[in-house]
Formats: sequence, structure tokens, C-alpha cells
Amino acid sequence: MKLRGIVGKLWLAMLVLVVGVLGLSALIQAGILEKIYYEQQTARLVVQGERLAEILVEQQDPNLAARQVDLLARLMNASVMVVDPRGLVEHWQAMGMGRMMPHMGGAPWSRGGRGQGSPWRGGASNEQSSQSRFGQEAMDGAPCPTPPASRGEGGSLAAMLPFDREQIQRVLAGERVVRREYNPFFNADVVVAGIPLQKEKQVFGALFIHAPVAPLAANLKALQQSSLYALALGALMATLLGLLLSRTLARPLVEMNRIARAMAQGDFTRQVTVRSRDEIGALAQSLNTLSRELQEKISALQKIDAARKEFVANVSHELRTPLTIMQGYTEAILDGLARDESQRREYLQNILEEILRLRRLVDDLLDLRRMESGRITLRKQPVDMKALVNQVVERFAGVAGEKGTLLGVHLPDDLPPVCGDGDRLAQVLYNLIDNALRVTPAGGRVEVAARQAAGKVEVAVKDTGPGIPAHEIPLIWERFYKGDPSRRRAGGGSGLGLAIAKQIIDLHGGEIKVDSEPGQGATFTITLEAAMMDT
Repeated sequence: MKLRGIVGKLWLAMLVLVVGVLGLSALIQAGILEKIYYEQQTARLVVQGERLAEILVEQQDPNLAARQVDLLARLMNASVMVVDPRGLVEHWQAMGMGRMMPHMGGAPWSRGGRGQGSPWRGGASNEQSSQSRFGQEAMDGAPCPTPPASRGEGGSLAAMLPFDREQIQRVLAGERVVRREYNPFFNADVVVAGIPLQKEKQVFGALFIHAPVAPLAANLKALQQSSLYALALGALMATLLGLLLSRTLARPLVEMNRIARAMAQGDFTRQVTVRSRDEIGALAQSLNTLSRELQEKISALQKIDAARKEFVANVSHELRTPLTIMQGYTEAILDGLARDESQRREYLQNILEEILRLRRLVDDLLDLRRMESGRITLRKQPVDMKALVNQVVERFAGVAGEKGTLLGVHLPDDLPPVCGDGDRLAQVLYNLIDNALRVTPAGGRVEVAARQAAGKVEVAVKDTGPGIPAHEIPLIWERFYKGDPSRRRAGGGSGLGLAIAKQIIDLHGGEIKVDSEPGQGATFTITLEAAMMDT
């Protein structure tokens, strides 16, 4: 997978997105979970402490009070301590705190007298009560450290206990203290809950609970590790998705790139396999369409180029023949080869005919060029086709008589006019009749007929010449095309008549076609829309 490729970029983008989102969510989640978790544990610690405080206030048996303290310490896995109004320890039980108190050791606590009037104190004397309670106070088997000897009645044990004087004073003043701190006594982070033991607004002592933070942090660490696992899983899924995209996205693009390079080298035959209907499939389809269209355009250009070369060759041939004839007669006159004035005039007449032929050729070429480029303007108006056909046929009557060809006309009296340019339509009829007379041998027949059919006017020119082979019919409309000897230069045509006739009929919005069989002659038919006459 290349990072510079589209798949590599998508994979990198997905990887950054997944890692960024999961990483940010893990950080936010860790902070929120830590806050919520500590708040829940602290609230639970306070609730349990308040329940124990109520029990201790109402409890008269000190042994039962000690068992309650021991039960809460085991339940919370914490240090639970009961202090009297003077700050002296009455009960103390610590569970799970042994590793945090490496400096503990010595004999159990022994202390002086306690304050009087405590509602949860038994009826035993001070010494008996002290020994019965504190003889069993051990934390995970480790005895409490012995305080200094110079303690006195009002002395405080705060210097040897896991809280400071300020906390004792605040709790004994009736205030509840809840905080998270580093405790040097336990050598660890703990959650401290100090709850006053009071009844009817009278404080009889204090309850201190120290819960270690380490177990809570371990649970939070497990949650953070699960977030890391999710992050790694997301990165793995992004990689797998990138590999999947390499099959569904990169392969079609690579194939299209390969085919595009082949097209640049001139190979337009190859096609992209369209496997989907998405944007990539649409791109592949567009590339296939482009390939086909380019192939068609190139084929058309090749045909145009071939036609251009053929056109230049044909024009050169058409020009060379009359020029050669003109040069020969001119040189004969200059060399004095004409025996008399009549022969000299004959030579000049031949030169004039070739000049007129050249002029017709040039005029035909110019007309054809203007028609193909759309630069010719038709002067359309109602044209009487009956009169137009008779006029053109009359011009060829002498030619047909000299050649011994019968030229006939069959026109109905009710033939409607057509809308068109009369001069251009006369040019079409002239070319068709001229071609028909050229290919029809002596004794043959050329007929011009017209009829009305379905709002259109059809004019047909039929001859009894050699006909046109079927494979040549699509080619006769090309410029300079002459398929058989009867239509070659000896007949006097330029090879542009049919091409010009088709262009003129196309400009009129009509149709021109030919029906022919070899040996049976040919019939050229033009169809034009009949003009609407006002009634």
C-alpha cells in the first residue's frame, strides 16, 4: 500500500480519524469516569460512615461498637477509627492498609481516661474499658504504634494518627470532612471521610475512615486499558478497510489508468470492465464511451483524410486533361501546324470548350464547398415543377436528337408547386438528365416523370443505360466517383454532378435516391414537400 496512492491516503485518513476520535474519547472518558467513580465511591464511603456513626451513637455496648467498626473496615477494605471528644482513639481497625504502613510496630495502644458522658460508652471503669477495646485493635496483624509517654489528660494523639489537628477540630466541631489527599501515615493516596458522632447537636466523638485510592486507580486503569485495546482494534480495522478499498477502489482506477495510457498510444479497442454503479462505475463507463467516440472520430478523420487525398488527386486529374489539350492545340497554332483558317478556328474552338469545362469544374467545386460549409443561401418561393421540368428537358432536346436517344416527359396537369429555389432545383434536374443522356446508348430512352403523393412531389429521371451495381450505389454521391467506363472522363462529366444534386436536395429538406439493376438502367427520384397554396 503506497501512501502516495489514493488507497494509502484513504487508509491514513481513516487511521488518523479512528485514532484521533478513539484517543480523544478515551481521554475524555477517562477523566469523566475517574470523576464519577471517585464521587460514587466517596458517596458510598460517606453513607456507610453515617450509618456507622448512628449505630455508634446509639450503641451502649463497647464490644458491639468495636465489632461494628471491624465490620465496616472489612466491608470497605479501609481504616476505620473512632475518636473521643478529646481526640483520643476509642476504636481503630484497618484492613488492606498494612503495605501502606511500613513504620508501624510496638505494643497496642494504652491510654488514659476518657471523657465522661459519652452515650455509646459502657459502664466499665476507664482502664477496663480502654484495655477491653484496644487490646484487639490490630491492622492486618500489625499493632498500633505506642504514643509518646508525655501525653497528659488533654493531650492529643494527632502526631501519631493518620489525620492532622485541623481535621480533628473541624469534625469535633460538628463539621463533616470529605477529601482526597496523600497521607504520609499510610504513605499513599487516600479518600478521607470525617463524620462527627453527635446527638441532638451534641458531639460525642468523631469517626474517621481512610479508604486507599490504589484499588480505585486499578479499576480505572483497567478501563483505560480497554480504551487502548479499542484504539488498537480501530487501527486494525482501518488497515483492513484500507486493504478492502484496494480491491474495490484501486483496482478499477489502475485498470482505467492502464487503458488511458493505451488510448494515448493509439489503442482504442480496449474497454474497462464496469463492476459497480457508483461514481467509479460512471467514470469507467465514461472512459469506455470516450474510447468508442475517439475511435469513431479517428476513423472519420482517416476517411476524411483519404477523401481529401482522393479529392486532390481527382482535381489534379480533371485539371490536367483540359490543360494538356489546351496546351497541345495552342502549341499547334503557334507552330503553324494549322493548314488553313478553318482548321485554326477548329483548334481555337476546342481550346474554348476545354476552358468552359474548366470553368464549370471550378464553379461546381465552389458551389459544393459553399453547400457543405452552409454558406449558400436558398431563395425559396413557390416553384412550378411542371414548367421547370419542361424548361430543362427542352434544353436537352437537341443533344438527345444528335445522339439518337429518345427523351420523353410525363407530367400530370394537377402537379402542385414546391417551395424552393428554382435555379438550384433546375441545376439538380440538369445534372440528372445530363448524366442519364451520357450513359444511355444510341437508340435508348430517357424519361422524366412526376407525380403527387401524400402532400409531396416526386420527380423521377429514368434511363436505359448499363445500370449501377448494388455495391456502388452508396458511393455515387461521393465527389469525382466514376465506377464504370461509361461514366468516365470520355463522357464529359466532372464527377461532381450527383454530389451537388444531393447537397441541394438536402438543403431543401427533401430526399434523393436511386433504384438500379445492372443491365436494366437506373431511376433517380427526388422528393420535395408540396407548397401550401392559399385558397
